[in-house]
Amino acid sequence: MDIITPQRLYHGTTDNYLPSFQNKLLNSQYWRPGRDFGEGFYTTISVGQARKWAYRGLRSSLLGNARACVLEIELRTIPASCQPLIFLSDSLAWAQFIMLHRLASQKGEDPCHQRHPDIIIGPMADSDTGKIIKEAVQLNKDAHWFYEQITRSMRGRRMDSLQLGNQVVFSSESWESALALVGYHIYMGGRWVYHDCSSEAQSL
Repeated sequence: MDIITPQRLYHGTTDNYLPSFQNKLLNSQYWRPGRDFGEGFYTTISVGQARKWAYRGLRSSLLGNARACVLEIELRTIPASCQPLIFLSDSLAWAQFIMLHRLASQKGEDPCHQRHPDIIIGPMADSDTGKIIKEAVQLNKDAHWFYEQITRSMRGRRMDSLQLGNQVVFSSESWESALALVGYHIYMGGRWVYHDCSSEAQSL
């Protein structure tokens, strides 16, 4: 499979984590279980979606002076041993994969029967997936029910793959050399301010 590079990706976070990301983008000790595609570094092709993730991270931050931050990342190469999993659209198989990984509660717990994919690309689940997975467990619901729930908006409207949004998840630190932090956006005073990493490096 060929993936043409370079490609631009975005990751939403808060600026207090920026020094850590400038040192290393992929650090598996910080990856949390119970997410859509399992433990990994979550990115998206949409800067707008990354900004939503950044705002969400800001709301849960314990630091009062933290600011929303979006990393701009360049995918420069594809490792030769790449094992991708690509969901071109929402489907029952996609929902089953999300449900199994959302149910994983312990770090290192992986429901994949074989090796977990190195990179996973596919739609995001919509609505409040954490709440939905709890209901699925309590009511003993299957993946078909889960699929119907995660493809609907908070108002109950059915959404297609483009409306759901996109995520590209790196599940192995072996991708570190393939990625480069090229810049970052910080929300300051009602506007997003962009910082170019190459310009900052030249000024040092």
